[in-house]
Parts: sequence; C-alpha cells; structure tokens
Amino acid sequence: MTDQFSSVHATSPGWFLENLKAAAEQCELQVSDWPELAGVSFRGGEASASTRLSPSDLPAVKYGIKIGRYSVVVGVLPEEPNAPAIRETLRRYRNQCVIARSFLSANQALDLQLMLVGPRGSERLSEWQALALMVERDDRVARKLAWLMPEEEANDGASFGDFLKRTFLARPWSFEGRFSAAALDRLSSASETSISPLPRNVAEEWEQIALGPEEDPMKIVDALINAWKRRLSE
Repeated sequence: MTDQFSSVHATSPGWFLENLKAAAEQCELQVSDWPELAGVSFRGGEASASTRLSPSDLPAVKYGIKIGRYSVVVGVLPEEPNAPAIRETLRRYRNQCVIARSFLSANQALDLQLMLVGPRGSERLSEWQALALMVERDDRVARKLAWLMPEEEANDGASFGDFLKRTFLARPWSFEGRFSAAALDRLSSASETSISPLPRNVAEEWEQIALGPEEDPMKIVDALINAWKRRLSE
C-alpha cells in the first residue's frame, strides 16, 4: 500500500474519508456511500417519528460508507481530552451504530466498524492516547478505531498509514521482497540441523490432552509440559 495520500488539507473527517476510500480502492475493494447508516431513523421507520432518535442522542458529525463487505460509520472525537465528553461522544456514536445495524443483515453487522478522528495534535498527547484506548476497548455494537491526528500536517500521510495497518485494509502480505533459491536452501538446511522433530507419540499425547474432557486451562498446560518432559528423559 502506498504512503502517498491526498494533499487536501486534513480536516475532520473530510481528509480521512477521502483517503480511506482511496486506500480501499487500492486494495481493489468496492466503495460506496451509504448515508442511511448515518441517518436518524431505523430501517423501515422513516415515516414514523417513534422510530427516530432525537438529535441529543446522536452525533452531529457522521458519515456512512460501505467498503467491500464492511460497513463503516466515520465520525469525530471532541476537541479536548475530557473523559466525560468522550463517554458522551461514544454513547451517541453507539446509538448511531444501532441505527446502522438496522440496515444490516446478521452477518453484515459482525463487520460494522466505527472510525473516529481525533483533533489536530492529539497523536502524541498521553491524555489522548489513554482516551483512544478507552474508545477502542468499547466493543459494544461495533468495533471502534480511533485515529489521533499528528501535530504537523506533513506527518498526516505517515500517521494515517500506521492507522490503516490496524484496520481491515492492512495488507501485510503485500511486499516487494522475494525469497531466492539460496535463501530457501539455507532455511531448509537450518531446520534439518537445528530443529529436532516432534516424536509421533508426543504429538498423539498432546492431541489427546487438548481434546480431552479436562476444563482447567492450567491443568491442560501442565499436562502438555509433562508430556514434553517425559520425551526429554527418554
């Protein structure tokens, strides 16, 4: 994946959205806007006031998009690293994701993502880092990811690239390097000389232990270790 991103000024979340879509297209994923995910009404209830949430229960800034099989709601974090404000922001975006889920099938709901953009300069502030962790550990309704923007606009591309590595758009298997035949030969030779094979009887015992009725994880670990110790003493 290229590190070249849009030169458009990094506003929240315009720059983020533009480059998120570009990164998805680079991964050959179909991208389309899905405004209903960011709406105020549940699916099928557009004509009824009882199926809408009030503005005080929803975020003011939100965008809905579809990337491949993933449904994504994009929003922004508060300007100040204030825990109560972050919790209120999360509450509103969780409500938004509940609306979004009404437009998704059960399988699609499993891939719902909420991506929130932090304010300029939040990347290196310890207060923001702690709050971003709080945001991402909240696994209710949707998976959540926070991008904390760097202080300097010149670093936006690199910072955004690091963010993408934590998302479903990461492509760690895409790289320039290639193995040479000589390198593969050295790897094979090393494995033959330095790695002792696992005896069949030990492998079978491990399998019996792992698939046995014992439910205590520590007892299972002890049993696996003892099986290996018996092999070394033989």
